[in-house]
Amino acid sequence: MLARCGWFGVLLGCCIAFNGCGRSGEFGTAKTTGVVICDGKPVVGAMVYFEPIASAGAKSALVGKQGFSYTDDAGRFDISTYNPGKGDGAVVGMHRVRVGRGKAVCDCAMNSEVDLMQVEVKQGETNEFELQLKKATLADKKAEERNRDDDEDD
Repeated sequence: MLARCGWFGVLLGCCIAFNGCGRSGEFGTAKTTGVVICDGKPVVGAMVYFEPIASAGAKSALVGKQGFSYTDDAGRFDISTYNPGKGDGAVVGMHRVRVGRGKAVCDCAMNSEVDLMQVEVKQGETNEFELQLKKATLADKKAEERNRDDDEDD
């Protein structure tokens, strides 16, 4: 009987150490919204990515899943991480933010491989971000073409 209780204690300890039995490994999220602007106008149909990154002093290399959204007709986005299209937010913590072309038609630099900025998503706070895109240079346009060609080759 004592041995059985001892194993139960070990199992219970392991569950607690691994952040709870039966959890799907999801990290906590917080509502994350905003707008993408190009030359003072909203960008429609762009892809917005919030990718968690390790912050200084982090106790683990695990940082969570990337959140994603398309911009709507007003250039607004509502990030979803675990429930696509449901706006469940981005993982709490530091993120690198990227904007990809998607179906957007404008003359601004967009590259889903290049960080636009870094932001912190905080629990219990308003996580509203304005993403200002710069005008595309010739180098930006060539890089975007290369990325598009690489995607077509896959």
